[in-house]
Amino acid sequence: MADLSLTPYVVRRETDRWLFVPSRTLVGLMTFGFAAVSVFMLYLSTMFFTHAITPVPTNLFGPILLLSSGLLAFWAVRAWRTRHIPLSVENGGRVCYGDKELCASGTVRSVRIVESYGGEVGDCEVTLELADGERVYLPSRYFAGFKSRKQARPFAAKLAEALTVPLTELP
Repeated sequence: MADLSLTPYVVRRETDRWLFVPSRTLVGLMTFGFAAVSVFMLYLSTMFFTHAITPVPTNLFGPILLLSSGLLAFWAVRAWRTRHIPLSVENGGRVCYGDKELCASGTVRSVRIVESYGGEVGDCEVTLELADGERVYLPSRYFAGFKSRKQARPFAAKLAEALTVPLTELP
């Protein structure tokens, strides 16, 4: 196996399944990023609380920044806690995220790279298309979105290889 330390995902082949987990670098960057911005927002909110004798509209900035800091801290903790939950593909084609089954054995028809329904223009997601035409979106924050098709293609190709289905891209 090649050195995967700078790639966003580590793919391991076991006897009965494939495991996709986020790399240490991706986990560290995501967790540190959320935590650092959370601390910065907390610092900014204290500046508004120390100057409490100001007009009412500026008094709202402190609580808003404090709530934003709390949300970012929650995301940092969530990113850290979910770092070891693998996306697994069993030999029969069953796809699971942790203990939750996403697709039953043999139901995935293709792996698709599609435009993201949220985010910025050009963002895309990797989805699983089932035999009945339904799409299954990957639930993890680590596997959910990509900035471009070029970034999504290696992950989608490995996922398609593990499932032995074709990889298709939709505009």
